[in-house]
Amino acid sequence: MTNVSSILRIFDVEIVRFGIVGVAASLTHFVSVYLIVSVFGLQPILANIFAFLIAFGVSYIGHSLWTFSHKKHQHNKTVARFLGVAIFSFALNEGGYYLLLEYTQLEYLVSLLIVLIIVPVITFILSKYWAFS
Repeated sequence: MTNVSSILRIFDVEIVRFGIVGVAASLTHFVSVYLIVSVFGLQPILANIFAFLIAFGVSYIGHSLWTFSHKKHQHNKTVARFLGVAIFSFALNEGGYYLLLEYTQLEYLVSLLIVLIIVPVITFILSKYWAFS
């Protein structure tokens, strides 16, 4: 029973830490889109690409140094896997964002918020069980 308790405790800590880092990366992403659109005048869909790259750095550093720090991982292997997760997540992010912008009347920031709530669940599962394994 002790092993099960330990595993559950580690999972609880990981999910909380993943959430905190994810919120920081999502806020970085959200604010970056807003600033890129309002300051540089780029279209939201293009601004989303640059914002994703900025948020990727926040996400990888946070997950590597804090969320999954208890796992022994080699950064060159892990960063490549996490980049794969990030690219997949970005495809979901950009595709979902495009669909919401194109086929709904939602404001661009509301559409972005919807995507930034849904995609991280998939990212956590892939990060925990593949990228940082």
